[in-house]
Amino acid sequence: MPQQDIPETIRTQVVAQGAVPYVAADGRAYLVVQHAGVWRVFVNVCPHRRLPLDRAGQVFMTEDRTLLVCANHGARFDPVTGECVAGPCAGKRLQRVPALEAAS
Repeated sequence: MPQQDIPETIRTQVVAQGAVPYVAADGRAYLVVQHAGVWRVFVNVCPHRRLPLDRAGQVFMTEDRTLLVCANHGARFDPVTGECVAGPCAGKRLQRVPALEAAS
């Protein structure tokens, strides 16, 4: 996907919030994340039950904003590696989309 696929408004929201869901023009759902200066784009699907990580467009993070939290079953993910570090899918990973990371 070309760089312009992630709009500036999404990048601005990510800087403010840490993580934002993004649906591309082709209907694919992503999670755009910035943590400790590192940008990541993941497919917005939890490996536990194949449901989106967000709920109604809201992405949850731990109180200290160090981990992403699946809104459905509470799995916790490292925002840089995408690895599930706690919860029902521990050891699995979110699917990264490196081609879109340059667009972040």
